[in-house]
Amino acid sequence: MMQDDSQGLGAPAVTIPQSQDRKKILLIEDDPFLLQMYNDKFVNEGYEVNVAHDGLEGLKMLNEKQVDLVLLDILIPKLSGVDLLTKIKEDPKLQKMPIIALTNLSNVKEEQDVKAKGVNEYLIKSDYTPTQVVEIVKKYLP
Repeated sequence: MMQDDSQGLGAPAVTIPQSQDRKKILLIEDDPFLLQMYNDKFVNEGYEVNVAHDGLEGLKMLNEKQVDLVLLDILIPKLSGVDLLTKIKEDPKLQKMPIIALTNLSNVKEEQDVKAKGVNEYLIKSDYTPTQVVEIVKKYLP
């Protein structure tokens, strides 16, 4: 039998929102460094973060988990961010979910194509600090 050690001996009480109270982000990114950096940043801001390393894994998670927002890299393996975005927008239970593209693609045509598919924001990674990305996400997940 496991003991509840939440009272801790002399440890200060820290209030962490219960899982059901925290907003849930699905972070789909194939760069391990960026994945860890954004995961840590959002967890420190009180969000619950699920991570996927490719488009197929992201699609599977979207079908299995409750998610409030998707932070989507466009250049990801197995199923591109554009193809995943198309699948999300075709699914009635997912199509209203906020999606923020966070990508290295700075090509105007690519940006227009992705925006036309229904992303809420199109962010070029090099133009935003992690703190700025968190602030943008907060607009959708107050």
